[in-house]
Amino acid sequence: MRAKRALKGLILGISILGFTACGDKEAEKLDGSKIESNSESEITEKYTTVKAEDGSITIDPSLFTEHASYINYDANGTTIQLIGVIASDGTPRISFNTCQSCNPSPKAYFMEEKGMLICQNCGNVFRMDSVGKQAGGCNPMAVDHEIVDDKIVIDSEKLDSYAEAFASWSGPTE
Repeated sequence: MRAKRALKGLILGISILGFTACGDKEAEKLDGSKIESNSESEITEKYTTVKAEDGSITIDPSLFTEHASYINYDANGTTIQLIGVIASDGTPRISFNTCQSCNPSPKAYFMEEKGMLICQNCGNVFRMDSVGKQAGGCNPMAVDHEIVDDKIVIDSEKLDSYAEAFASWSGPTE
């Protein structure tokens, strides 16, 4: 009987930890200081729209900076949005602008605040260097791509296959 109660307690504890991990409202910056998700944005968002040509979309990473750039793509009437940044190591990074855990919530998207990406649904905070690198959980999901002639090239058919993840998405698409 005690073992059964202990197992139930363990399962409950793990469940609570799982739910709270995506609800973390602050994270440490690289300098060790804290950032809170309700802080005011100091970044002017940068939006670009791309179209498919010959079965792929091409994005010039020179559009990216250390701040988030938002790239819109029309997948047969559904807007898919990507996030592009230049990571601290100088490499271009790209991911889908949707929180893997919060999707399909309409607010499962990231906005930049004080150099960090914050999920507008759960409040989880990410460094720009996590764009396109981390997998699972609330991380912005990486996009399969190639670098051809210093440009990011993404197969439009593969990109179209993610349209369902953006069907109820309500992020900004300026």
